[in-house]
Amino acid sequence: MKNKSTYHQRGISLVVSFLIMTIILAVVLSISTFLFSEINIIRNISDTVSAFNSSETGIEKTFYIDKKQIPPGGTRGFCSLCDSCSSSECVSCTTTDLDTTIANGCSATSCTNFLITYTSTFDADTANPKTYSVYAIVVPDTSSPGDYIFTIKSKGFYKQTSRAIEINSQKSAGAP
Repeated sequence: MKNKSTYHQRGISLVVSFLIMTIILAVVLSISTFLFSEINIIRNISDTVSAFNSSETGIEKTFYIDKKQIPPGGTRGFCSLCDSCSSSECVSCTTTDLDTTIANGCSATSCTNFLITYTSTFDADTANPKTYSVYAIVVPDTSSPGDYIFTIKSKGFYKQTSRAIEINSQKSAGAP
């Protein structure tokens, strides 16, 4: 004759195994959900870095043209930026003369009251190109005659992310 308590304990190992497997499955699913969200955060960080680098490229390009592509007889290359860039490098390049008292406030010899805006796209990936828009201005420093303030605002774009940088620089009349 079989013991009654042994008869009632049949199948308990199956129930215990099922409970242990359920707990293990819940732990694995929660860890995988956490890791998936962390992977998305890391992906967004790389997009942010690309957008920031695009913005910085706009700043550097404007500084480069201002210092290195000076037209003959000129003191700076900023006013000839739209002429210096190819149409693919400076899309929608517009210049605005801010000095309305002179016929040509931005000449090769006097480029201290002028605004330039342009957009540029680069990268071989045509589906997700890196783009930047630049708003650069040179204005006289009203607190110190002969000096000027050079401001560049650049906004970089990559995928769904954008980052902006603004640089202000001041030049004294006596400084090179």
